[in-house]
Amino acid sequence: MDCVGKYYFLDGAVLPAGIGDEPGTGEVAFYEVIRTRRGVPLFFHDHMRRLKDGISTRYELHGDIADEVRYGLNALIASELYEEINVRVTVTFTGQDHSMHICYLPSFYPSPETVREGVPLILFHAERFNPGVKMLNKRLRLTVNEELARRNAYEALLVNREGFITEGSRSNIFFITEDGVIHTAPDGMVLPGITRRYVMEIIRSEGIPMVADAVKQDVISRFRSAFLTGTSPMVLPVRSIENQIFNPANQITLRLRELYSALAENSIRAYLDGNEAE
Repeated sequence: MDCVGKYYFLDGAVLPAGIGDEPGTGEVAFYEVIRTRRGVPLFFHDHMRRLKDGISTRYELHGDIADEVRYGLNALIASELYEEINVRVTVTFTGQDHSMHICYLPSFYPSPETVREGVPLILFHAERFNPGVKMLNKRLRLTVNEELARRNAYEALLVNREGFITEGSRSNIFFITEDGVIHTAPDGMVLPGITRRYVMEIIRSEGIPMVADAVKQDVISRFRSAFLTGTSPMVLPVRSIENQIFNPANQITLRLRELYSALAENSIRAYLDGNEAE
């Protein structure tokens, strides 16, 4: 059981935590992890768009799933409010019928010291069946978490059968060359992370050169710096990948983190004002 808190939401009702508070079993489960600040979800409509797009690859939705999520999220927040925490929305299908489960997750956000020092990463040979759709893979998550704990690492980078580093198990990865060119895997090879997409838009707007190609695990020594993007880390410098050391104080990385943080604040204001674009 990975949910935390006193309550969870299930199919229209807020229930006390305890036995049966995990998402139900079904044929396929789609999910989103959303960061909240005092009950306000960051980039809510981006998450809902990705959730709907993922579901539509296999099922036909009747009604607005975003309205259903908003109702459940508001109900959970009314029962229990945190200053800042991630929530997981899970939509499980059996036939054309779906069940919705929303709960708080253990949430760990990088401290200023962690941002300064960067984080250690490991390599993990695995591939997502469908990287473009966010579906639960409990076996992969459990195996990766065990390896991260055993090796005291922050994140595992997935390496495919051809030796390319595609993405992190719960984040996206970017590499920076000595002359400031950013490399990241093309969209078709990774889960289309919301943080990743906004960071890439910032990179383009700032005129920073970027190449959409995956980096092979045996050439990471050619890169000066690297950073992760994701819901919890936002933009987070990398200190090492296996035994390869990187520079966490790269000014490009720190600038991207600053600009992305400003976007996150804007998304909160837009949500509260009811102006966040669908």
